[in-house]
Amino acid sequence: MKNTVTSGRSQRGFSYAEVLLSMLLLSILLVPALQALNTGIAGSGNDQAARQLALRSKVEEVLANPFGQLYSETYLFGGNTIASVSADYSDAAGTADRRVVVFYRYDVATNALSSNDTGLLYVNTYYEAEGSANGLSTLVGRWW
Repeated sequence: MKNTVTSGRSQRGFSYAEVLLSMLLLSILLVPALQALNTGIAGSGNDQAARQLALRSKVEEVLANPFGQLYSETYLFGGNTIASVSADYSDAAGTADRRVVVFYRYDVATNALSSNDTGLLYVNTYYEAEGSANGLSTLVGRWW
């Protein structure tokens, strides 16, 4: 048997209408599937993600304050040490999952704690039960 070609061309691939229809069906059916996946992920009890978001929220809450107010924490009694916890910005003592905030003046030249007025503040936020190794830290400058 011979292969005959109709109207002078061979038929290969999909037409524009077929591709358009398949994309439309795919997008309509994908929305409920993604919603089901999102619900499954949210309900899986991923506590670690929620804890990180709560810690990041605490950092943003602290950084929303004026620099002078944060910097004054380093001059309080027992302040300006790596272990001096800020009572004003940390969660209350005894709170479950207490988030601790520590401020100290920082010197870039020595890459360490400084007793001088450097205009640079190191902010460390962490969960009390986990220690500072798993916390979030940042530098805040007076002129930034």
